[in-house]
Amino acid sequence: MDAPTPHPASPSAPTRSNAPAWVAFALPPLASAAWLVWAALTLGNAEAEGGRAYDMMLYGIGGAGLTGVAAIAVLIWAGLRGYVGRALLALLAGLLLAPLLLWFGAGAVLSARRKDFEQRQEQVRQLADTVRRGDAAHIRAAIDALPDKPGPARALCMLQGRRTYKLVHWVWFDEHANGPQLSSAELLTAAAAVVDGPASIQVKQTTLRTALLGLIEQNEPARFGAWAALWRRTLTQPAAGPLLLVADPDAHGDCSYGDPLDFALSRWRDDGVRAWIDAGFGFAEGRSQPLSALRALRRPGSLRALLAADPQFAQLLREDRDAGEEALSAQADSLSATLDASERPEDAAELVEALHAAGARPRTVGLATGCELFEAGEKRRDAPRDTPQRQAAVERIRAVLCPQPRKPAHAARPAAA
Repeated sequence: MDAPTPHPASPSAPTRSNAPAWVAFALPPLASAAWLVWAALTLGNAEAEGGRAYDMMLYGIGGAGLTGVAAIAVLIWAGLRGYVGRALLALLAGLLLAPLLLWFGAGAVLSARRKDFEQRQEQVRQLADTVRRGDAAHIRAAIDALPDKPGPARALCMLQGRRTYKLVHWVWFDEHANGPQLSSAELLTAAAAVVDGPASIQVKQTTLRTALLGLIEQNEPARFGAWAALWRRTLTQPAAGPLLLVADPDAHGDCSYGDPLDFALSRWRDDGVRAWIDAGFGFAEGRSQPLSALRALRRPGSLRALLAADPQFAQLLREDRDAGEEALSAQADSLSATLDASERPEDAAELVEALHAAGARPRTVGLATGCELFEAGEKRRDAPRDTPQRQAAVERIRAVLCPQPRKPAHAARPAAA
């Protein structure tokens, strides 16, 4: 009997394994966890750069795309191993778990960053309490201990009720906080602590400029003398003449205000002019600072003090017609309110006459002449009841701002023949 013919061996079936299913299940949660760890390390703390927070969303979308490509590869691998159905179910289960991981993980990271944000705010409040106690060494130490080392000038800006630190959210907005608003006397205490410390002259003067902003906004021209004394302590040698204070070219942030004199006199007006002169400060050459002083005048005595303190004012009023027009127009724009509020309306009239006597001439051509500005103010008055003193002052002012045009003389007729 013939031996049975052996059948050819069938090709071996692929080894079946659950590994693709486990990989498919773990892929979405692992990708989410990796993104969370990277986000926490990249953002770091509450004061991270806002651009990074927005980049996180873009990178998250890119990571989701890469995870999708990896998932397709895992499903192909599972098909070769004979577990494509299980792998697909495992992938769906992982996709359901990933949002929960993202939700709780992101909440934990945001909670930690908010705690850091609140701790920063607490340190600013502790600095304010230290300033109120007045110990210079402790004030300097508290400034140095602030997170991210903002420096004395930025610290004094925070203590004026301005922005301190921010919490950068992952999505479309940031959360800002403001510091406590100290009084001008307390700001000077903090500035004095910096001036008496080891900081450089530039840091000391930048800090004083920031403190000056607080004096200006709190309308305290009477404290400018104390501020000027601190400024003199930063100088390497006594000034030979009046001190000049010009705009800080390196100023930035929400405590910048350009030319400090212009900002001060726009708020302090006549009291600022007197405080500036009495503190031994002068006015830079040119038109900008002198015009700021002329626009701020409200009393004739202050004009006399300006003319006596700096000869450029007399020269400016005599030789610069535009400067004289601007000085009188600035007076005319607010004269009606000044006359109503003043117990001595004749002072306003005397100031206009003194400017005119010094060489200023009213603007008579243009969209708004000095006369038109004054008359418009008179028409806008809420309480048009006049006293004899006010009426007399108005007539004196009109005589300067609204000069009557001269009538041309008529030629004499020839005698009849």
